[in-house]
Amino acid sequence: MFKRLMAMCFVVCTLAFVIGVGIFSPAAAKTYDLRLQCVYPETSHGGEMVKKFAKKVNEYTEGQIKVKIFWPNQLVSLRKAYDAVSNGMIEGVYSCSLYYSGTVPEVKTEFLPFTWRNPEEAADIYFEAGYLDLLREANMKHNVYFLSPVMVATMGCMTKFPVHTLADFKGKKLRAVAMDAVVLKLMGGAPVAIPGTENYQALKRGTVDGTIYPLYTIETYKLYEVVDYVILPGFHTPAVTAFYLNLDFWKKLPENLKFALDRAGHEVTLLSCMASDKWDKEAIASAHKHNVKVMTLPESEVAKARKLCVPLWDKVAKGSVLSQKAVDLLKNYLKAKGAL
Repeated sequence: MFKRLMAMCFVVCTLAFVIGVGIFSPAAAKTYDLRLQCVYPETSHGGEMVKKFAKKVNEYTEGQIKVKIFWPNQLVSLRKAYDAVSNGMIEGVYSCSLYYSGTVPEVKTEFLPFTWRNPEEAADIYFEAGYLDLLREANMKHNVYFLSPVMVATMGCMTKFPVHTLADFKGKKLRAVAMDAVVLKLMGGAPVAIPGTENYQALKRGTVDGTIYPLYTIETYKLYEVVDYVILPGFHTPAVTAFYLNLDFWKKLPENLKFALDRAGHEVTLLSCMASDKWDKEAIASAHKHNVKVMTLPESEVAKARKLCVPLWDKVAKGSVLSQKAVDLLKNYLKAKGAL
């Protein structure tokens, strides 16, 4: 898998060099400020990807686009970040689409359970199967340009209680939003909508009995201090975040700078793909190190979970014309891979 991703990255860089030669001009001295709100802490893996992105943008634009990173709540709150980008209050945000599914229904398709089975499939779906184009079209309706996805490893359950079967979720409160909240309800649990940055305190105070979140946060958010179990498999392998830009800001950029931003975003996507498996392994190692028990559901229970989720796909598809196209795209891709 990783050899192929490396090959993809090499092709992207090579094309960037070939196409970029002659596009950049010393005369094009105008600079642009890109205030980028990251809704996750600097110490998170998402924060790591944001810093890589900013470095690449500076390199590929030769300083013409100056990225200034702001960490959680420094400019706007998580909930207001998408609207702030849409109305031009800030130029960009790095976040998870789940938080804004009430505004952009099509992004719910990114978090349908049991879609892509690994980072390579996810990248292929976005860049080769046309999924990114559909999501860009959906976001443009809100004056937002979906630049590129970023893989953040497996998203699954970390709990204070053991899970042997789906029945063990009954009556338990877990931090879960959007599609994950729906899945949890189907399994008898009670979803609680809180920002991911509040996971630690909510678990510590007993506000929730668990969380559905990227597994690597067991280490980066020190969740090993407030959970007792990691439950496998995850709902999403991997989960996805993204860079969003104000569309007016995007449109006013000259083509060479648009190209540079797209290149930086694409390369960070591929880097995150290659990192996702590593992050998952580190998460499990961290759990073992801190005496957090890792439990794997039997295949029979996983099959039950998949069956419970089947109606969700068609329900999400009814959200809009583009939602239907996105769900059809995912189904066709997975059928071609023998996964459906």
